[in-house]
Amino acid sequence: MGQSLRGDFPLPHAHPGLGFRKGLGVLVLVIVSQRSSVAGVSNPRVAECVLAALRKTPIGDAAVLVGSSGLFGFTTTVPALTEDIDVAIPEELVQQQGREIVENLTHQGFVHEPGTATFVGPEGMVFDLLGYGDPEEGDHIGGVAPLRVMVFEDLSRIVGALGAIAPLPQGGQGLTPAGFVVSKLLTERAHKGTKDKIQALLVLEERAGQASFEESVSYLFRSFEPFRLEDVRASAHDALLALGEDPHFHDAGAEGYASVVHRVQRGYQELLRILGRAHG
Repeated sequence: MGQSLRGDFPLPHAHPGLGFRKGLGVLVLVIVSQRSSVAGVSNPRVAECVLAALRKTPIGDAAVLVGSSGLFGFTTTVPALTEDIDVAIPEELVQQQGREIVENLTHQGFVHEPGTATFVGPEGMVFDLLGYGDPEEGDHIGGVAPLRVMVFEDLSRIVGALGAIAPLPQGGQGLTPAGFVVSKLLTERAHKGTKDKIQALLVLEERAGQASFEESVSYLFRSFEPFRLEDVRASAHDALLALGEDPHFHDAGAEGYASVVHRVQRGYQELLRILGRAHG
């Protein structure tokens, strides 16, 4: 287990952003940005407030913390360094009760931007809803007016797998450590893509030697084709090199992890070992 990282990192400047992939039933990713204060969004209590607001809608406890804010859903020393709170909900709810969700959030003080899945609330808090559904349907747009959301195949496959999510004490659900690692390593995006990989490698290093965790990661990886796992290895290696060797590296605050590059290196070695097991 590595030493605590908290307090060792400068907070990044806020960047508007979004992205993801994950799976089961059908889910929706909610991205919450505090554009005026990254520090506020880095506080787990902000995630709890978001879940509390969503529990007052037809979503109830179906909301799942994902993205970097997935780090708020389990015990870890890895700081999120994020300006977003990401929450996923079943896409089926969007299709069947999208209007009620919009109306309820509006009554709570959020303004829905017409034609989007974006809600703007007090103090600049922003929710962007994305989704997960049947992974066999691939990436697509789900829901009906007034609420339409992006649904992602990888998000659908992971969240729907055994051991990828767990209930939270305060209500709602979160990614398990294994679910977080696999979702981050499979996320494909330019902005924040390196940060995704570094966070995953740090959690891998932190939980090295925990047999149940490693088996869960291997189990989730086996849902994906070998060429996707090779992409995972290559992108994680690129992230490690960028953090450790590029003096000009910058990716939405991920440069804040530079002081623990040795832990990222150990996490990469753990990843190689687990990938070998998954391929086997």
